[in-house]
Amino acid sequence: MAKGRLDSLMDQLGVKLVPTYRRRARGQSHARGTMKAIRDAHGEGHLVFVVKTIKQSNGNIDELWSETIGAVSDIVIQRPDLAEKRAGDFMAAFDQIDLAALRRRSLALRPWPIRGTLRTLILSELEGLVVPAGEV
Repeated sequence: MAKGRLDSLMDQLGVKLVPTYRRRARGQSHARGTMKAIRDAHGEGHLVFVVKTIKQSNGNIDELWSETIGAVSDIVIQRPDLAEKRAGDFMAAFDQIDLAALRRRSLALRPWPIRGTLRTLILSELEGLVVPAGEV
């Protein structure tokens, strides 16, 4: 059976999409639906940027959760001043952001939507790392 376009794209990034009934291993994700929705809405380039930002940052390779991918995508869309104009700084800032810890905080704050809470927590940290003082 031929691989779909999304699977091939993720293979190029070193990410394997696995079914939810299988336990994830390092660099794997169950977030096929979220990735497909992001790709369809914003294009492959956007999805690649989001996945690379998470996967290639220090300590975050295991954070390819749907809520995390969605939250980072939302930030890229909502804050092009951070993600596009300062792309290198944006990606580098994730080396200093512990996405697992922020996701745990978001989970603890339920019933609030995890993606929205996580987006706020990530953005709060990003602004301190990417935006020069006085520009916020």
